[in-house]
Amino acid sequence: MRLLNKEDILKNRVDTISQYHILDYLKKNLNINEFKIYLVDRDNIKVVDKESKHLYFNYDSSTKDVTYQDELKQKEQDYEIGL
Repeated sequence: MRLLNKEDILKNRVDTISQYHILDYLKKNLNINEFKIYLVDRDNIKVVDKESKHLYFNYDSSTKDVTYQDELKQKEQDYEIGL
């Protein structure tokens, strides 16, 4: 997990397209200067307020929607067996 600083947020310095869409959503809908923003994984960003309350924002590439939840959902592991 990596904390974004103000310059990272201003210049959209994220690691994935999904994170870019989430950050864009946050900029449009929140006063992001009041929050700490963390890159969690390729599809999730964690937002923490001044009272240490947090939400996880997720981008769904199939529906093009940003959703949020209180806890990070565990992803199912896909394993590929080579023959």
